[in-house]
Amino acid sequence: MYFHPLHSPDSSQIGYLLADLDEQEAVVIDPPPRQTELILALLTERSLRLCHVLRTHVHQVDAADCSALCDCTSAQLVVGEAAALPRGCSREAMRVAHGARLVFGNEVVRVLSTPGHTPGCLSYLWRDRLFCGDAFDVGSCCAGDGEADPGALFDTLTRRLFTLPEQTLVFPAHPIKGRHVATLGELRARYAPRLQQSRDGFITDMMQRRPRPTASRIAAPAAEG
Repeated sequence: MYFHPLHSPDSSQIGYLLADLDEQEAVVIDPPPRQTELILALLTERSLRLCHVLRTHVHQVDAADCSALCDCTSAQLVVGEAAALPRGCSREAMRVAHGARLVFGNEVVRVLSTPGHTPGCLSYLWRDRLFCGDAFDVGSCCAGDGEADPGALFDTLTRRLFTLPEQTLVFPAHPIKGRHVATLGELRARYAPRLQQSRDGFITDMMQRRPRPTASRIAAPAAEG
């Protein structure tokens, strides 16, 4: 077993390289932008073949185009069924649904559908480790992000992620409150005050937290007309 976090030097994004050293096969989860050369060097160092490039989510405007990495390694790009590939992406993607299993060597990654941050969000469960992208980014719903859905996020957290064992290690695509890893039990306790309300109450809370448009923004459309 081989596990190597990938930290972007110019952003807070975190990716993860997983490998079966016996079978010399690997997958990478959410490779950060401009990290292709580093990932290729790590693969060469361990004589690994990259099988899959797994994306937890893809934004409509997305800097992490994995085309170059896939081209160099012949790895298969994997995204959720409802994910929209970023503009300019030149790769065909394998679309997977909840419950799918991805194999590399003797290792298995289980696919979980976890929409909310974006419609096509996935999480990947490997052994006792959960790679969840931005599934715990409640703030994206508060910000009025057009890709975020507070109702879907509530369902993802309460009905899917928080049903996993409390000892599960959670590895996000961006630090959660400055932390790069936490147990699911810790996160359940942290998010409990927001999730103890009803689903409708959670949605209302997220909507009320959204910043109100300024007067100039409200007046702008009329001025253009």
